[in-house]
Amino acid sequence: MNEQVETILRGSYDLHVHAAPDGSRQRRMDALEVARCAYEAEMGGFVLKSHDYDTTPLAYVLNQMYPGIRPFGAITLNRSVGGINPDAVQVAADLGAQVVWMPTHSADFQMQEHDGKGIRVSSDEGKLCNGVHEVLEIIAAHDMTLASGHISPFEAISLFEHAKAQGVQRMIATHPDGAATLEEQRRMIALGAYPEYTFLSCMPARGRSTPQQLVDKMRTLGFGRCIVTTDFGQWQNPPPAEGMRMAIAALLEAGMTSDEVTLLVKSNPARLLGVN
Repeated sequence: MNEQVETILRGSYDLHVHAAPDGSRQRRMDALEVARCAYEAEMGGFVLKSHDYDTTPLAYVLNQMYPGIRPFGAITLNRSVGGINPDAVQVAADLGAQVVWMPTHSADFQMQEHDGKGIRVSSDEGKLCNGVHEVLEIIAAHDMTLASGHISPFEAISLFEHAKAQGVQRMIATHPDGAATLEEQRRMIALGAYPEYTFLSCMPARGRSTPQQLVDKMRTLGFGRCIVTTDFGQWQNPPPAEGMRMAIAALLEAGMTSDEVTLLVKSNPARLLGVN
């Protein structure tokens, strides 16, 4: 079993990794340590995510230090970068960013839990808010990857409809489990998006799911249209590369085949990053 896990881990891509420095959030390790662990595990690469700043320059430096893996830069459209800010996205694109997340901690859908008002990407009627069309144009022009962030399922579906119409080819529904129904996720898949299932949801600090529950839901949706990420980086969790190893082992233990797990952590993520 260990050899099977290691074989799948080699060349895998984790599309959701956090590292220090990262604003006021405490992280397990800094980006240099995260990259070293991924390099030693012979992963294909990872996407470095911050809720507060564009990680592309940092990913560029890591690429120079660790040839053989691909750290990818990304930008998240929270208030710290001006929210839905086409200028910030254009700069990120010019620097080589691959992923653009819609608002996460600044999203209206998330902030409603704390009685706050945040950023929306569409109206209740499905009309995109100011700046979103321009952001989608930049993503399409640079063949970047659009991720929905922490917006509502209704907004995500509206966003993906418009993104598809504007020529965006790579789309991720950011950990929709628990917010979007399976039917809503099917609608996202029909528009070209890949639902992301994070192993973080199975960790004790979150306790939202079991690996078997993740497998059952993804089997219903189709493994060919889902991805598994870690979303690791929290101080209480293992390093992200170890998290990916744990995720692979847990999925195999839950009854998945090697080929099925490979789709979730290698083939599908590579397609979303344009490295196929």
